[in-house]
Amino acid sequence: MSNQRVRLLLTILLSLIALWWFSHDIHWHELGTAMAGVQVQWVILAAVVLLGEFWIRAFRWSVLLRPLGNRARLIDLLAASVIGAGVNTLVPLRAGELAKPVIAVRRTGYSLSAVIATNVMERVFDLLGMVSILLLMVLALPGDPGDDVLVQNLKRYGALFGVLAASSLVVFFALATQREAARGAFSRITALAPRPVQDRLMGLFDGFVAGLGSTRDAKGLLQAAGLSVALWVNGAIAIYLLFIAFGIQLPFAAACFTGVAIALTVALPQAPGFIGVFHIAIEKTMVLWGVEAASAKGFAIVFWAVSFVPVTTLAVLALWREGLSLGSFARSDDEE
Repeated sequence: MSNQRVRLLLTILLSLIALWWFSHDIHWHELGTAMAGVQVQWVILAAVVLLGEFWIRAFRWSVLLRPLGNRARLIDLLAASVIGAGVNTLVPLRAGELAKPVIAVRRTGYSLSAVIATNVMERVFDLLGMVSILLLMVLALPGDPGDDVLVQNLKRYGALFGVLAASSLVVFFALATQREAARGAFSRITALAPRPVQDRLMGLFDGFVAGLGSTRDAKGLLQAAGLSVALWVNGAIAIYLLFIAFGIQLPFAAACFTGVAIALTVALPQAPGFIGVFHIAIEKTMVLWGVEAASAKGFAIVFWAVSFVPVTTLAVLALWREGLSLGSFARSDDEE
């Protein structure tokens, strides 16, 4: 059996276990009561805000592609971003990471290697956005935590991690802009990590340097950084709107924290649809903030729906217009 098939079976098993864990202790009457009180208009608004993320991503991508010459149309990059997200949801083993650049190449005429290089840059800027939302969470937490241990720990460790991560990103950007002269220094830094981690970090570094191209466009880099922060704030706003929909009285800092939890969750290996692992992570995050179990489970179900159903529906329609099918990306993924 190939490594790909073993990974797929393991991810499906993990998701099934998580789904059972999430659902085995549901009290359906309590869940029904919690869902009946949801204000649908706020759920719809949250779904619209979450879809707005893809416009921001497309705009940021256009900024990163600017050094390649011809300016890409925003609608083309939007289609590629939406299709990539939808394929990631429906096809196993992160096939959307292949679908997104393939669609972009079809739509824009850029070379595949150049587009993939900017995808690596996007990941680095996403890390910058996550660091920013962590620091925003610390600032948005109550000024006087009192005896609230959770708030105290979030302030302490959130600030510490945010500062360390921000410092690391500053070093990373400085090294990347120095190109080959800095590769040796970065290699010595990453040598402290295990070999698989070291190889991954070096690949990220090389891809980021390639994505920088021949430009020193400081304005473009600042624009991309600002859009990355906007992406994460956009996600936190959508989560906060869902808090309102459920009548959950939590601060904006909790929405920021939940956004980081989601990002870490979807990065985990899991079956298509992000079913199970996603639900458990959101439920436990809500319970951590003192939300009742029934409301936490309802929130997880609705949040999953607004996060994946609208964009996946749009992705399937966009694939149909492209004359492509999900099966083509599934086959490509199996052949890797």
